[in-house]
Amino acid sequence: MLWSKMTVRNPYALYVNCDGAMDYDKVNSGGVGFVVSFPDNLALDDRLISIGKYEGGNIERIEYEAIIQAMLHVIDLFYELQDELANINQIIFISDRFALQDSERTNVYRIREWRRNNWHNHEGKPIKNHDLLDRLDKIRKKLTDYARARVNIEYRPRKQNKAADKLAKAGKKEGLVKDSLAKKGEKIGKRLFNGNEIKYTKLRAGLELHIHVFRKDPVQEQWEVWCEICEGENKGEKLKLYVDDILAAKLKRRNQFIIKIKSVYKYHIGIYKTLKNIEK
Repeated sequence: MLWSKMTVRNPYALYVNCDGAMDYDKVNSGGVGFVVSFPDNLALDDRLISIGKYEGGNIERIEYEAIIQAMLHVIDLFYELQDELANINQIIFISDRFALQDSERTNVYRIREWRRNNWHNHEGKPIKNHDLLDRLDKIRKKLTDYARARVNIEYRPRKQNKAADKLAKAGKKEGLVKDSLAKKGEKIGKRLFNGNEIKYTKLRAGLELHIHVFRKDPVQEQWEVWCEICEGENKGEKLKLYVDDILAAKLKRRNQFIIKIKSVYKYHIGIYKTLKNIEK
């Protein structure tokens, strides 16, 4: 059994532990895996599934894909085992990625609000991986309608997800190459430090920062630029900038700059177009 003794199980629920895995090699080889656990009153063995081989994605997109593929598999199960699964009243997908749960990014009402707002949040920030969120939401509705059961996505710590993790790692090495998770233009480089993400409440408009750029990721019409602070009391901490194409072209990876903060948001900052490149 995949659950700790302290976990209260719904005896009429289907539990699906999902995970994604990726190697940071030249092609970002990845795989997904999931374990379908049936209620104890059904004489059905767990389903253990590995899927690969993904290339060109990143770990966030592979974790989304794990849940999506698990949902598609469960839809097939309800076609295959209609009589046996007739009393299932809930389907619970488990992820060990904190952001992928219904109190965070996979919340049904939040996704539909973002869709109505052309995949931007209330601050006007584009929603990252909106293509996968959109697909997940639509497949989830299809599963809910067909199974006539509640579908939830919940978080559990990694230690409760070891079987799915093992299957995801196996998936990295098998199957035909898939590039469906690749994002054109994403570039990731080495960091100089190992600090955590800064608490944005520490920052204020008008503040100048000496930063090192290590990652650039296109997000709809903008760019998400990851950098780390090189000097001062917050040295080593990383932060996110959202910029347009012009600034993104200037903020080259592995380069250092002096930037000036224009605006501070909950999870990112905006900067002025004038910046100074520091030669190292």
